[in-house]
Amino acid sequence: MPETRGANTEADLVANYSLRHREGVMSDETEGRCGFSRRLLLQGAVVSIGAAAGIVESRQPAGAAPKISKAAVAYQDHPEGDKHCSKCRQFVAPDSCKVIDGLVSPQGFCRIFMPLGQALQPLKTAPATG
Repeated sequence: MPETRGANTEADLVANYSLRHREGVMSDETEGRCGFSRRLLLQGAVVSIGAAAGIVESRQPAGAAPKISKAAVAYQDHPEGDKHCSKCRQFVAPDSCKVIDGLVSPQGFCRIFMPLGQALQPLKTAPATG
């Protein structure tokens, strides 16, 4: 039988395959015909999930409280005396509010009006009883 150098016999290929898998060695030869491997597929899935989570998270800032309806705070499109949205701490120019859902008028007013110069008061808690 003629000797062929460099040619792999079927027995050599099977032995080589078994040896690699017993040792846990992965190589590019484990990729399919189209050039993809499970590792590449999983890495792509992890990156996609991470990107999707970042997009969803960027829509609502961390720790942001949900906004409430105009009806709940008795919002009106006109000022009450000297009090109007453009002079409130919660107003975000040109036409929104940190607390109220939807568009607001700079000349509007609601029950939770807080003047710009007023400092935020800490929440009062009941004293601990033992």
